[in-house]
Amino acid sequence: MGFEGSSPRIYDTMVLGGEMLEKANNDVISALSPFGKHGFVWRNGSLVRDTVKMADGFHTPWCHAKHCPGTHCSLDHQIIFDSYHVIHPRCMSCWKTVVTPKNFDELMIWYNIQNHGEINFAGKCGIELRDYTPKFYGAYHYARSLEEGREQYEVVKKLAKKYLSKKTAEGVLLKRACTEFEMIKGPSHSWHLTVKDEKIIEMIDQYVAFPLVNTDQNKIIAHPHVQLRWLLWAHANGDMSYKKYNGGETLFPGYIKYHEGDIAGIKHDMTIFTAQAKHNHDPNMTNDFLKSLTDYSNANKVSLDQIGTALGYYKKPDEGKVNYTDLYEVDEKVIGEGDALPEEE
Repeated sequence: MGFEGSSPRIYDTMVLGGEMLEKANNDVISALSPFGKHGFVWRNGSLVRDTVKMADGFHTPWCHAKHCPGTHCSLDHQIIFDSYHVIHPRCMSCWKTVVTPKNFDELMIWYNIQNHGEINFAGKCGIELRDYTPKFYGAYHYARSLEEGREQYEVVKKLAKKYLSKKTAEGVLLKRACTEFEMIKGPSHSWHLTVKDEKIIEMIDQYVAFPLVNTDQNKIIAHPHVQLRWLLWAHANGDMSYKKYNGGETLFPGYIKYHEGDIAGIKHDMTIFTAQAKHNHDPNMTNDFLKSLTDYSNANKVSLDQIGTALGYYKKPDEGKVNYTDLYEVDEKVIGEGDALPEEE
């Protein structure tokens, strides 16, 4: 590849010294290049977004109950930490009380508590799509200090005991900032900024126009859309507690199972339902017709094969004998004797 067309990892191996090392240390353009993939362009000496980014929160697994003032996650986490592995001081002042709902039902209960109930501080809940988080659902509540976090923890713990299962309530915990930080930077009690970290933050503060956003998620528009995604997630993971919120209905149709039940009964049912699907025949009429054929065959000692031939149906000689009795033999029981209908799962 041509000039400056190699992988960034190649340029990281460059050996710089003397005057050029000093210039590299002051190369703001290269240092802030990760902002380019987030829609930023240089304009009048500052990095600004090229287009207005939607802030309604449609493409997210979370329903936010209330915004936490002073947070700047899209900058501090998604850009500064992900690109530079620097934990911003704002993040070091973030404390979260965590609830892990056991199923869709508990998630919806907690959603109502966060949005219409007894919690009046910042929080969110939703489905856990992160592959390093070993759970299906999560709920988080945000504080700006350890002391405030402890106060919120007591409130959340009490409500969890009141409305959720014992196991869920016992699992409520207080943690510091984001899980990803601890995974990459180590235990949260030892987080600190190096001189290099401070220089990166200072450079970003000086050149990046990224104002704090203190607006809430658009609940009227976003929440119904996000909760329908929760519904799909619950079904995909076999959590049928969602049916309580879906009018008792399973989200998608099931399938027919044939590994148990009387084979003759199954074939009988298949014949009836195939006739109904293909020709719109009334199942009761088809059942009565098959029974009449069987009765006629038994009474007159005429095989169903012969009856079929009389009706104009025949088989080629090399097809072998077809056992029509297995297919049409019925008794007086109602349609559905075979195990051909899907069971509720």
